[in-house]
Amino acid sequence: GLKVFLVLVYCTVMIALYLAPLGITSSCIMEENQLPPKPALVGHRGAPMLAPENTLMSLHKAVDCDVRVFETDVMVSADGVPFLMHDEELTRTTNVQAVFPERAALNSTAFNWTDLQQLDAGSWFLERQPFPTVQSLSAGDRYQATQQRIPSLGQVLEAAKQSNISIMFDLRPENHSDYQNFVNATLEVILQSGIPLQQILWLPDGFREQVKQQAPGVQQVYGRKRLQNEKEPLLHVNLPYQDMSSEEIRQYRQDNISVNLYVVNQPWLFSVLWCSGVSSVTTNACQVLKEMEHPIWLLPSSTYLMIWIVVDCVSFLVILWAFFLLK
Repeated sequence: GLKVFLVLVYCTVMIALYLAPLGITSSCIMEENQLPPKPALVGHRGAPMLAPENTLMSLHKAVDCDVRVFETDVMVSADGVPFLMHDEELTRTTNVQAVFPERAALNSTAFNWTDLQQLDAGSWFLERQPFPTVQSLSAGDRYQATQQRIPSLGQVLEAAKQSNISIMFDLRPENHSDYQNFVNATLEVILQSGIPLQQILWLPDGFREQVKQQAPGVQQVYGRKRLQNEKEPLLHVNLPYQDMSSEEIRQYRQDNISVNLYVVNQPWLFSVLWCSGVSSVTTNACQVLKEMEHPIWLLPSSTYLMIWIVVDCVSFLVILWAFFLLK
């Protein structure tokens, strides 16, 4: 009885293993003519594997990567100048500890623009080497990195206008007591820059209605999924790639909602999202994804099934052969 039981368990497990591939689904099991267009690339703080993040050099490197959108973070100085910076403190990406040691721990917004302009915003990139790609930079790029300063939003908008690249940004810190003035200062710089407003992708949720009234041409991007009773239809969403299933991406695409997912660096993950129909991805590795002309793998369903049927048959014959040898 024990032998019979073990044989039944074994057979059940083997049958389940043989049939399992028939239930496996993947976004990249489709016909070639069903493949959606390649997702556009959004440079995460520019091209941070090739240049110091949130600098003009990083923006230009992103342009060289055929990036459509420069994703960044904006803060406002103590004297009202919007500038590019991700961290609330300046210690990671500048030499503030050497220039202003007694003020190094202060929030970035506590510095005047003249103080910020004294800081080196590029040498840390060569010293700390946040990515292995830094080691392969040319001598010219290394020198250029050491010359980088914190750029103002106005400087970045001028560069974006000349390069015909869009800019998407968060305005930080969101919990600052003077946040409404940050919004006002940022809007003023945008409107004075002369950049076409459709090249501005606005992420911050705070005072969004005010932004819509003062700059109606700006594209509103939401960091959430659409609601069931959405008063105003969402046109653009920006979410972590873990938060969207392939089915949701397809549904949003059918409803003409642009979906940008972040942060996507690996070619295999980019391939899956490509097959799913995502509009764009935010990436650190624009130089890698730029070269991809096709998903890593793409199989028609008939080919996929045939592969597994052949594998199952071969493995079954091998098991039978091994059984008779042991017997």
